[in-house]
Amino acid sequence: MKRTYLLILSTWLLGAGVVQARAQSLADAARQERERQKTVHSAIVISNETLKKEGITAETTAETSGTATTPSKTEAAKKDEGPTDNEGHNEKYWREKFAAARQDLKRAQDAATLLQLQLNNLNTEFLRQGDMYNKENRLGPQITDTQKQLDDAQKQVKASEQKISDLEDDLRKAGGPPGWAR
Repeated sequence: MKRTYLLILSTWLLGAGVVQARAQSLADAARQERERQKTVHSAIVISNETLKKEGITAETTAETSGTATTPSKTEAAKKDEGPTDNEGHNEKYWREKFAAARQDLKRAQDAATLLQLQLNNLNTEFLRQGDMYNKENRLGPQITDTQKQLDDAQKQVKASEQKISDLEDDLRKAGGPPGWAR
């Protein structure tokens, strides 16, 4: 009996020591990872304050370069646009369109799910009633209304899915890369 007790106690102490050692090494690993991420993700940020500290102003840069030149807005806009499709739309345009369509689809799916849950709840409540053959049942109209709303929501889901499909077709016809639809 005493031997069994000592064996259990020693096993428990050994296990507690392993857990303590593992926790310490895990903390060390986390600390090292944070330090590594700081060095990897550190970037040089140049702001007006840092330029003022260094004594660099717009006047000094104009003097050193001769004249201060700024690109026209059309050149800057073209530079920011990047590649375009055959209709002149860029990636940002298509991504915004797809994001809006996907958001509409998500809302429609959520509404349909909510209405389905409400309908299931009403049907369960209807079946639990002892007077379900009573002609003056109060749940009948609610169930019918909820079913109509659910049908409309499911139609909205189908329309949203069709809208996304149509957008994909439009993107393909416009000659844009398929990655812009993601």
